[in-house]
Amino acid sequence: MKIGEIAKLSGVSTRTIDYYTVSGLLHSERSDSNYRLYPTSALQTLERIQLLKKQRLSISEIKEIIDAPENLETELLVEEVYEEFECLQRKITCLEEQLKDAPSIVKTHVSKALEHQLATITALIALL
Repeated sequence: MKIGEIAKLSGVSTRTIDYYTVSGLLHSERSDSNYRLYPTSALQTLERIQLLKKQRLSISEIKEIIDAPENLETELLVEEVYEEFECLQRKITCLEEQLKDAPSIVKTHVSKALEHQLATITALIALL
């Protein structure tokens, strides 16, 4: 498929597809008339790139993942952790709203209770 076809089917601009190609995330071959031709698997690759970008990974990190031998278990785990993180962010936002008008003694109590949990979370992040 030509770059325009891939762009239309994926919803990704031709400029972005060109950038991904230059960055080594997508691979194409040249036709006799010098058009870049992409395999249909490029659509799946673009979908993976978009998912990984949502997880705030850099282009070089995405390239490492794309170039690595496929490991579905790892990708599912990453997706699960990311979804859980988003869920926690929503809960934190809700709790911030509830604490906004709470008395300072309640805020102090919550802060002390969270100190231990923060140390646990920091240790978990260090493992990554």
